[in-house]
Amino acid sequence: MSANDTDKVGSPNAASAADRRRWLCIAYAFPPINRSGTHRTLGFVRHLDRLGWDASVLTVRQSRLDGSPRDEPLDESLMGEVPDSTNVVRTPWVDRIARVKGWLPRGSGNVETSKSQKVKTDVSTRGMRDWFSRLLITPDSRVGWIGPAVRAGMREIERSRPEVLYSTSPYMSAHLIAKALSRRTGLPWVADFRDPWTFNPFRKIPYSTIRRWDAWLERSVLRSAGQIVCCTSRMTQEFVRRFPFLQGKCSTIMNGFDAGLLEGIKPLRDAGRDRFVMTHCGQFYGGRNPAVWFAALRRALQDAPSLAGKVVVQLIGPTMFEGKSLEELAASYGLADVVRVLGPKSHAESLAYMAGSDALMLAASDGPGGELQVPNKLFEYLAIKRPIIATCAHGNPTADILADAEAQAIVCEPGDERALADAIAGLARGVENVETPKRQNPGLDVSAFRRFDFSGTSWSGVHRFDRSHRAAELANVFEELVKSR
Repeated sequence: MSANDTDKVGSPNAASAADRRRWLCIAYAFPPINRSGTHRTLGFVRHLDRLGWDASVLTVRQSRLDGSPRDEPLDESLMGEVPDSTNVVRTPWVDRIARVKGWLPRGSGNVETSKSQKVKTDVSTRGMRDWFSRLLITPDSRVGWIGPAVRAGMREIERSRPEVLYSTSPYMSAHLIAKALSRRTGLPWVADFRDPWTFNPFRKIPYSTIRRWDAWLERSVLRSAGQIVCCTSRMTQEFVRRFPFLQGKCSTIMNGFDAGLLEGIKPLRDAGRDRFVMTHCGQFYGGRNPAVWFAALRRALQDAPSLAGKVVVQLIGPTMFEGKSLEELAASYGLADVVRVLGPKSHAESLAYMAGSDALMLAASDGPGGELQVPNKLFEYLAIKRPIIATCAHGNPTADILADAEAQAIVCEPGDERALADAIAGLARGVENVETPKRQNPGLDVSAFRRFDFSGTSWSGVHRFDRSHRAAELANVFEELVKSR
């Protein structure tokens, strides 16, 4: 990291060389892998470096030669954000299914996709083959990373002498690596959960025997870790409710954005200024369904014919939803000329497209467990300060975060096509104070619908979500854990 970057990130009390300390971070998602979880971990590494904590990062090797993951989204530019003080240790990942595929009877080897983790794993289709295949990838498909990572982690601990271990999931295998390292060395350990484990609605295990094994692994991690950190308060509350022994050692550190990385972003806009451009960044999966957005967009254009040819929707990220092309899905709603599927972009390009937009689209999780998760992209949306149209189930923390930030945002129920169409049409017309759905549709139940009057918003609360504050919270967790040891 350059001196200029250091000045941008900013830290009031950078430690002197003599006072530097070190922590070992176990994270699957780390540059150049460009997953949503990458940015939480990278932000901690960057900002803790300013607070005097140098990181060693234990992550997976990206190689086509040793069976390691080959289909991960990569952004090499993210490597430039890793501090010079960071020692990155990369280990191979062993694909367990591929290793034993020759032992399995004929007919095994179908491909199953995990929507929450976007990973393809080979599983068999019937009876014992299916049971055994699923057992091999419990708690997740990267369980073959554990052995190589533990061996490399022991060598790195001997070399760098960290004071504390930190693991982050998904993948849950990272916690099993940290557990083994903590048990062998006695080092205190913080386990960070970006998603729930056994109560994650996207993790489906059809066999009770494997579910019991998975639950035992979860409980052993929760008992062994010195501190548990979750990225939403609702997830923290659910962990404590399910595991009362976590009372007092489970806390919340939310996601955030890196203000320093946003300062040099130049808006990128392919459409003319006479167009209304909405942008969605990230993946549609599970309860984050693009169909309601397409249906609402079609309805908005039908209700307001004057908007024809003036609205452009940009989709940045994976181009498929549940095996269907987003382009084909948009075309089925008559939106082939409206929706532009841009595909995955680098982190910097994504931010530039956001900055060049007139509004940003946010699809929060719906269905069971959806209230436990907040899209990571929300925080960068806040930093960009463009009006936000969000679909958000009642009880999801997204609405509270938008309120705390005093953001210009309209929040609709995920399936409320009418309210979503009204929001799109209202913003596209340049109307700031969008008429509430209740006035336009007296029969609509608005008890779970929340809207924000733009005239009373100022984005004045956005600063509290700067990731430098989140890193300071994690540094405090480290300090308390080391002291208690």
